[in-house]
Formats: sequence, C-alpha cells, structure tokens
Amino acid sequence: MMTRLRNESGMALLLVLVVVALLSTLIIEFSFSTLVDLRATETFRDRTKAYYLARGGVEAARTILQEDKNNFDHPDEFWGQPLVNIPAGDGDVSITIHDMSGRLNINTVADKRGNPLAGYHRFIALCEEVLQLDKRDAQQLADSLVYWYNGDKTVTTPDDEYYAGLKPSYTRRGEKLTLLDELRLVRGFDQGRFEQLEPYLRVVGDDEININTASAEVLYAWQFSAAEDNIEIIFDRQDIAALIDYRLQSPYQRLQDLSQAEGINNRWAGAWLQGSVDVKGTVFQVSSQGRINQGIRRAQAIVRKQGNELLSFKVE
Repeated sequence: MMTRLRNESGMALLLVLVVVALLSTLIIEFSFSTLVDLRATETFRDRTKAYYLARGGVEAARTILQEDKNNFDHPDEFWGQPLVNIPAGDGDVSITIHDMSGRLNINTVADKRGNPLAGYHRFIALCEEVLQLDKRDAQQLADSLVYWYNGDKTVTTPDDEYYAGLKPSYTRRGEKLTLLDELRLVRGFDQGRFEQLEPYLRVVGDDEININTASAEVLYAWQFSAAEDNIEIIFDRQDIAALIDYRLQSPYQRLQDLSQAEGINNRWAGAWLQGSVDVKGTVFQVSSQGRINQGIRRAQAIVRKQGNELLSFKVE
C-alpha cells in the first residue's frame, strides 16, 4: 500500500513538474512575443517620426534655397554645405542640396518627332569624354535616344526589332524620360554605361547649364551645340581646366567674370550657344535623412528654385 502511494505521489510530482514546465514555456513565449510586438511598435513609431523629419528636411532645404537671393549659385554658398545630424525633436535630420543645373538635360537630345536638337552633338561629345567612345559608337547611343523619343508609333525605327527580341520584350517609350533610371531601357545603355553617365545627366529643368557647377566634361561638350560641320571649338581642355580653377577660388557672379580666368579673355562669348549658360542654377536635388533611434527614413526631391516648385518627391 505504501509503495503504491509513493508511486502515485511520484507521478503527481512528475505531472506537476510537466505542467510547471509547460506554463513556464508559455510564459516565456508570451513574454517574447510581447517584446517582439513592442519592438515592432516602437520601430514603426520611430520610422513614422523619421518620415516626417525627412519631409521636414526637404521643406527646410526649399526654404534655404528661397533665402538665397543673389544672382549666382555656387556650392561654397550656405545651400551647398551639408547639414549633418541636426537635432530635431527626439532625433536628428541631415540635409544635402546639389545643383542639377550643371548637368546635361538628356531630354534635349531630340524632340518627339525624332529630330535631333542642340543636345544631340553635346551628348555625343559627352559620351566621347566620359565613356571614352569613338564618335561612331557615341553617335549610336545618341541615335538610340532619338528613336526612343519618337512619339509616332506608326514609324518603325532601327531599334524596334531589338526591343521586340528581348526577353521580356517591350516597345520604345515614344516620349521623353521622366526618370533618369529609364535610360537603362534604351538600347546601348547597360548598367556600366548608365553608372558612368549618371553624374553628368538630368531629365528635368531648362536646357541651360550653370557654369559654377558644371563638370569639366560638360563644359567641354557644351561647345558642340551646332550641326557637326559648323562646330567650332573655342576652349581646349587646358582652357576648361582654367575655368574650373578660377571658380574654385571665387564664384562666377556674372558671365563676364569668365574673362578673368587665366587665358580666357573675351573668348568665352563665342564658346557656347548664346543663352545656354548662366551663373545660377534652376533645378536642385535635395536629399534628406530623418532619424529617430534606430528608425531611419530618407527622402529625395527635385526642386525648381524659381517659384519654389516641387518637381518630384520620393521617400525610402
């Protein structure tokens, strides 16, 4: 009898231990789930706050650009200095502003009827400079853009068969580019070429460039604005280097200041198509990062300075 009671007591103890272990496991699992849910809620809260900080950074950048009321735009000005980890509420915001006006607007290569524009020969020269292509290969890239922009779908271009043979296949857009990333869809623009050309191109804003921010490659290529037989090169690469060196010391506050660069004199007046260069920017790219604890959101916008117009906005 005593042996039976001891066995039953042992079984009861074992059962109690099993129940306690199960309850402990459930409690631990519940605690862990609660902690995960809490962290997820905190992350969502922080990312939401960071989103509004990033948006606020874009608005702050627009205000900075509007407060810049002089008649030139140079990266040594306040707008060109990165603002890093500026305290804002429970977190911080970082803002950078870049003048896109120093880049070639690739949509000026041709019109929607497939006719080359002033940007056609500029783009060829830019490809020769940046991609180190010969004229024939550079012209093929420019022609692919001409075909891509052609809005008449009743016309068969030399590239249509190429697009039809891709997997998956697609047809040419028949319109100008709205995003620079679309350039990778155009024949000849593989990822490598796209990455090399990206710092020199844009798809928004006017035709003219800001000589205070344009790269040496763009300044040189900008001379190729006329038909091929009528192109006259005024500035060689040494002249372009002199123009760049001068602006590193002092901004061009008016076009006439170009004559002060070493060896330039009054030759600048005939180097570029009249009205195609300026000393101020028109479109600016704003990058803003908002951070709350581990929550980070990034916003990017394109702003037209004149009129404070928001041309594009995206948040990552």
